[in-house]
Amino acid sequence: MFKRITTLAITIGMMGGLLAVSASAQATDEKSSDSKMSHQQKMDKMHAMSADDKAAMFDHMSEKDKMSAAKMAGHDMSKMSHEDAMDMMSKMSTGDKAAIFDKMPSDKKMAMIQSMDKMKHDSAQKK
Repeated sequence: MFKRITTLAITIGMMGGLLAVSASAQATDEKSSDSKMSHQQKMDKMHAMSADDKAAMFDHMSEKDKMSAAKMAGHDMSKMSHEDAMDMMSKMSTGDKAAIFDKMPSDKKMAMIQSMDKMKHDSAQKK
């Protein structure tokens, strides 16, 4: 009898655990489905960005990403001192920053757009 009760208790515990995990996964899917965009929507959004938006995205990049993006665009600053390179980047026009942003790989651009959208979405929820 004790063995049967133990087996029943373990079975009930496992079923409860599975139920909790599946309910949690469904709640996560519902939250993230609002912010999911298709690949084509992301590409359209990326192409519809203005030069000011692209420059703003460039300004939000890490220094390492800025340097590699500038190198891809033909502005190799690896031989400059770090201070000189950062000074040169800060003096770039909006058009130059947008052009460098355009030369970045599209997967990196899409990841940046997603992270910016997520930050906007999170800040809107806090209000």
